[in-house]
Amino acid sequence: MKLIRYIFWSWMTIGLLLMLFYKVPEPLGFSNGLFLVFFAFYAVSLEQKSLGGFHYRVMLRALFVGAFTFMLEWVGTETGWPFGRYEYSETLRFWSGGVPAAIGFAWIGVMSSAILLCTNKSYMGRALQAGLYAVAFDLVLDPVAFAQQFWTWSGDAAIAAYYGVPLQNFAAWFLTAAMLSFLYPLKAEHRQVKGSVYREGIRLYQGMHAMFGLLACKSGLWGPFLMAVIVIVVLEGGILYYDRSKQKQMV
Repeated sequence: MKLIRYIFWSWMTIGLLLMLFYKVPEPLGFSNGLFLVFFAFYAVSLEQKSLGGFHYRVMLRALFVGAFTFMLEWVGTETGWPFGRYEYSETLRFWSGGVPAAIGFAWIGVMSSAILLCTNKSYMGRALQAGLYAVAFDLVLDPVAFAQQFWTWSGDAAIAAYYGVPLQNFAAWFLTAAMLSFLYPLKAEHRQVKGSVYREGIRLYQGMHAMFGLLACKSGLWGPFLMAVIVIVVLEGGILYYDRSKQKQMV
């Protein structure tokens, strides 16, 4: 797990510096999609660690989530449902045409990291939390990805829009994440996530917000930038609350 952690943070740091102060060289264009693959593997490795070791069902669930969301994205690009009408550029592709394979990996990372942060002990309550975590991430991600031309939205298909992104996209993100959350076991069914794993899950989620928040700032997208700051601060408060509650239990 340490290896994927180092690869992820190193890849993110180098890529972010390039995008902020220069640009990603054309020969390294594949690195954008590969970053999402590393995001997925890192998040899944944390999920494995939260369960106390390697479990095949975690990998099978990740494969299903990746395949299901890939097909959902394909439907979206073909029909405009459920996310809205959009199309991908070549930026995230490993090969030409179709939905980038990296998108399925991105959804794996989103779901595994969101589940790590969920604290509700009922399936319905956790579904609400997972959906909100997914939407909070997409409120920062999607405007930046649109500005960077990772994908483009069709303005005439949007009833209402947030920085050019149709509002139905966020509703679809919420419903997709909430629905997929039922595939994951409740923490009460195996064990509570250890403090170190919970903290690292928050750092991963914060890191993704920091990266896209800084890119939003560079592009003058102040709403997504502010959203990223709020999420990072709120989750930092969550760590402080978690640490204090653990200290009270030890007294």
